[in-house]
Order: sequence, then C-alpha cells, then structure tokens
Amino acid sequence: MKYLHTWIPAGLLLLAAVVCKEPTGPPVINSTSGDTVVSANDSATYACNAWDWGLGPIRFHWSCSHGKLAWDSVPSVKWYAPESSGPAVIRVVVTDEDQLAVSDSVDVLVTKVTTTLINFGGAIKAGHFREWQDSLRLGYALEGNFLVDTNLVSFLVLDDSNYWRWVNSQTYECLVARLFTRADTFDTVVPGTDVYHMVLDNSFGKLEKDFWLFVKTTTP
Repeated sequence: MKYLHTWIPAGLLLLAAVVCKEPTGPPVINSTSGDTVVSANDSATYACNAWDWGLGPIRFHWSCSHGKLAWDSVPSVKWYAPESSGPAVIRVVVTDEDQLAVSDSVDVLVTKVTTTLINFGGAIKAGHFREWQDSLRLGYALEGNFLVDTNLVSFLVLDDSNYWRWVNSQTYECLVARLFTRADTFDTVVPGTDVYHMVLDNSFGKLEKDFWLFVKTTTP
C-alpha cells in the first residue's frame, strides 16, 4: 500500500492557527483604583489595570453615575465631581478583540464643601452702610451671624436687582432680613444663581458702631 504525502508550507499552518484561534476567555481586571472620597466640584483620577488571556488588544470604556469624565477609552480617566454631595459610581468595562468583556467599579462619596465669604470686624459710621457681594449658586446654603457693640443695626441679603431697588429707595424683597437688632443668626438656601449683596445698614443710626460679621456658604 502506498501513502501519499502532501507538503503544507509552514506559513499556511500558522495562518490556519490564527484563523481558527479559539476565544480564551474575557479579560482580567487586576485592580481599579482612585479616590473614594472627593469634595464637591473637585476632581480625581481613576485607573484600571487589566490584561487579556490571548495577549491581544483590549479596550476601556468608562462611565459615571454623577459628575462628568474628561476622557474615555484609555486605562485611566479624570473625573469631575458634581456640585451636590452624595454617592457616585465610576464604572469601567474592558473588552478584548473577541468582544468578551468584564467590568469593575469604584464607589465614591462626594462631600460638601464650606467656603467662608466674610469674616470681618470693623466700624460703620452713622448714616452709612457696609456692603459685600458674591456670586452664589442655586441650592447652596448661606448662613452666618453678626454682632454690633452698641445700639441697633439691620442686616440684609438681597439679589442684584433687589439690591439696586433698595439703594434707590424702591420696593424690594430680601432673601434675609434682620432688622434693628444687636446680634442675630441667619440660615437660608439660595433660590437662584445670581450676585448677592450682604448689607449691614446703619443708615438710621445716630452713632458709629463697631461690628463683626461672619458668612459662609455650603454646597448642596
């Protein structure tokens, strides 16, 4: 009996091996790292360390439940936290060339941020007022307290349009109004993004008064 021997070039065998390559399983994520506590309006970087069984290329896709991402489709990503506090999740999906995928996530707690707007002591002459202004955003908490050494003073918080009505002796509405008192506290939520004016008013006073004023804002 004669046997027929067929010679197959090595290159064709290699090509056949590549074409017939079986999937080896989804990629493996070794770790996904990044800050788990981030202040509101701050940013953090998250990185995914992963590899594929077949040593082929892998793709990264990032997403987040809150805030926003600076870029995607790379092993590391920069995330910008939202203005509001609370939980957030940073997710990553890793896919290989066989379209097999694996995912991971990092749970993040976004914390509130408190900013001091005014911490000041000084004098107000009789018939005068002292004014500060700052841009405040919707939903921010505004709180503080004031103290006057003698007699009485008024403390007002007004948005920009109402402040100019007040200056021009027109009808106005206050976000905060503490009228003719020596000491008081205030606590409110900013109803809309605007420039707000904080006023210690000694317009009706007969004496110069020393005062201290403290005001802070806190993110939602």
